[in-house]
Amino acid sequence: MRTSRIALVTVALALSTVEAFALPGIFQHATTMNVSPDIPAAQGKVKFSKTNDGNIAIKLSVKYLADPQKLQPPAAIYAVWVRKDKESTAQNIGALKVEKNREGTLKSVTPLHSFQLFITAEANGQVQEPTGSQLLWIDYNFD
Repeated sequence: MRTSRIALVTVALALSTVEAFALPGIFQHATTMNVSPDIPAAQGKVKFSKTNDGNIAIKLSVKYLADPQKLQPPAAIYAVWVRKDKESTAQNIGALKVEKNREGTLKSVTPLHSFQLFITAEANGQVQEPTGSQLLWIDYNFD
């Protein structure tokens, strides 16, 4: 009887450990983004994949990102950008909507195979070039 209780407790602990460390969705098998010291609690992950037509699909997910209106200075949205390199013009690939739970996602596609992906806080979603500093960023190179 005692042996079966020990085995049952051991199995329960093993299963709870697996569940505790299982990360949902995109946070599995994704690349971690660099984070600015201005928003140290934020986390960003990106999953890249090649599409059938040769483009690169981007699946971006963030956690613990503050409401942009609470930033200093306040902003209206988080914009997501790609650019070939630091000398190239950045292209706005979408606005990252942050939900009340401080999480957000964005899916997009780019024809670039080597690029910088970054997020800024902006006054509106119609900006043509980044005005805010990079809050999260990553360099990507498809081999």
